[in-house]
Amino acid sequence: MPQSYTRILLHTVFSTKYRRPTIRPEIESQLHEYLTYRLRQQGSMVEEIGGTLDHVHILHTLPRTKSIAKLLEDAKSFSSKWMAEQGYYNFWWQDGYGSFSVDYQAIEQVKQYIRNQKAHHYGNLANYHTAAKLSFEDEVLSLLDRHAIPYNPKYLFPQDPSAA
Repeated sequence: MPQSYTRILLHTVFSTKYRRPTIRPEIESQLHEYLTYRLRQQGSMVEEIGGTLDHVHILHTLPRTKSIAKLLEDAKSFSSKWMAEQGYYNFWWQDGYGSFSVDYQAIEQVKQYIRNQKAHHYGNLANYHTAAKLSFEDEVLSLLDRHAIPYNPKYLFPQDPSAA
């Protein structure tokens, strides 16, 4: 072929550093817009974005000239800097991420899953600031298992050293 054509859809999830609840409701939509902007700057089309106080889910394409690692490194580092510029000085992303291939025929199901993050984790918005219905840890383990990705639980969820 004289040209290259790709449509690689990914469901990516990553958390705040030590899963601290630092994605405050008053900045959440702007953070999502900024992440979308950074991904689009690199040629990734964002289909859906959502999350909770401590993590984000993004349904997006992988540009044919970028690696997942470089794409997400840019989005995470620039959005952390952007958050500091907005006055959220104690905001950082965890180093890692999960990125899972999505069958194009399942796009609407994944979009719905991402849109319903608060309901998955808190039941309803009235419980938004209370204990989680589904923990981020359980959600990640479920995604890893569903995609048959081997893992060692010992290295998945580092503990906050300041909490000790």
